[in-house]
Amino acid sequence: MSFRAIYGHENQIDSLKRAMAKSRVAHAYLFYGTAGTGKKSTALAFAKALTCREPKGYDACDACLSCRKIERCNHPDIIVIDVEGKNIKIEDVRNIQNQMQFKPLEGEKRVVIICDADKMNITSANALLKTLEEPSDGNVLILITARFHQLPLTIISRCQLLRFNPLTAAIVSAYLRDKLAIDDKTAKDLAASSGGSIGRAVLMHEEAYIQNRDDILNVLLETNKTNLLRLLFFTGDMAAQPKSLTEKLHLMKGCFRDVLVYRETGEQNRLINHDRLDAIKKIGAGLSGRDMLNNIKAVDDALRALEQNANKQLTLEAMMFRLAVK
Repeated sequence: MSFRAIYGHENQIDSLKRAMAKSRVAHAYLFYGTAGTGKKSTALAFAKALTCREPKGYDACDACLSCRKIERCNHPDIIVIDVEGKNIKIEDVRNIQNQMQFKPLEGEKRVVIICDADKMNITSANALLKTLEEPSDGNVLILITARFHQLPLTIISRCQLLRFNPLTAAIVSAYLRDKLAIDDKTAKDLAASSGGSIGRAVLMHEEAYIQNRDDILNVLLETNKTNLLRLLFFTGDMAAQPKSLTEKLHLMKGCFRDVLVYRETGEQNRLINHDRLDAIKKIGAGLSGRDMLNNIKAVDDALRALEQNANKQLTLEAMMFRLAVK
């Protein structure tokens, strides 16, 4: 993948190209921002451009031997560290340090990409810090994270920062149509709910987002203060399906967000679930703006608790009892 194939992030790409044009490529970068927006793809495109044998306008040609090796994931000077388990292992960091002591094998640059860099433990982060403090020629280190605040300040301060903002719904929709051949209506519905993340939009498509969204809307429509049993059973089903749990909570949060937005603006085009205006109106009937804000906070608190490995069933039940329903 070259810069030409990246959807969006024109400013970030221009910044990287200018650095190449002026021979001012930093020894360390930190790509941060919303998950699934193209940080890793841009990092790989940058690596390609830096190692391409026949670059075109500071972009990879996608045809030379170096580019083809990167596509096949077997270029000796391009190292990608993906997380295996909960943390980045100290052995991975030490392996990087050992390789960076030597010159690149095939070109002028070696590029090391560390995905989910926030998952380094203290030992791994301290080991990496030494590399950042004593950079060696010919090496470019790219850290990628969607949790900027979880990285040590000592790491952040030694990197050139490049923020990746959420993509527009139009860009996400175009990607879904172009790359996955999704019909226009479905692509627009998925893009509207993706939060500007192509990765999330693709995942929603794979996990039958529309069906899950409609299930949640139906449960909220059927639940009332005198009969919370339906919602209790539904949250129990959610807890039993951990792979889709986070996504379903985001869907529920989006529904409550739409109720609040429509209540305040009356504008359908501002809604995530704009095709289900009928349900949005009914869910909000008899509930105040404060009720919706409390509901959104309840879901947010549940998401944070689950991120910290809280008990799923208890977390969802606690959330359920906080929800205001009609």
